[in-house]
Amino acid sequence: MEQEPLKWQLVTHLMIVTGCRRGEIMGLQWEKVDFEHNRVKIDKTLTITKSKGVVFGNTKTSDVRFLPLPVETMQLLRQHKREQLRLQLANGDRWINTGFVFTQGNGQPMRPDVITGWLSEFSARHNLPHINPHAFRHTVASVLLANGTDIVTVSKQLGHASVNTTESFYSHIIEENKAKASECIANVLLRKKA
Repeated sequence: MEQEPLKWQLVTHLMIVTGCRRGEIMGLQWEKVDFEHNRVKIDKTLTITKSKGVVFGNTKTSDVRFLPLPVETMQLLRQHKREQLRLQLANGDRWINTGFVFTQGNGQPMRPDVITGWLSEFSARHNLPHINPHAFRHTVASVLLANGTDIVTVSKQLGHASVNTTESFYSHIIEENKAKASECIANVLLRKKA
């Protein structure tokens, strides 16, 4: 992954550590990046409609989420910001200052579906099975649940409308965790130690 352009390293990082939808990633603006507290505010998304093209608006559930980011991702954000400033200077008055973290070469926002295209190309270049952006959301949820994160926190991380949505999508993992919890209780309270 380190050989890929910085922009795509950062897109991938954000999908891996946040579980955000692709439109939420492409809708991220610099003013929503909190470098002091290592987090991002997710409250907007870019969507594509047949009638209007790319539309900037509220997230799917209109919720506002503050998602903490690891140091590694924050470093990539800082590097990307510097790279974008160099691109802006090189473009001069051709640059359209939209404030988006991810832009085209002239500052205009990138369409969310470019993530899907880039992942397809990446998969083909590296002889990997097809990777789609939504798989990152499932991976984040699965890792969090498998490591004991409560369902409410996972639901909030993903921006689901309700905990019921999260429970229905990930019921198989929740059931596995219940079985582990039962064994844990038995090991601590019922079984003799050797």
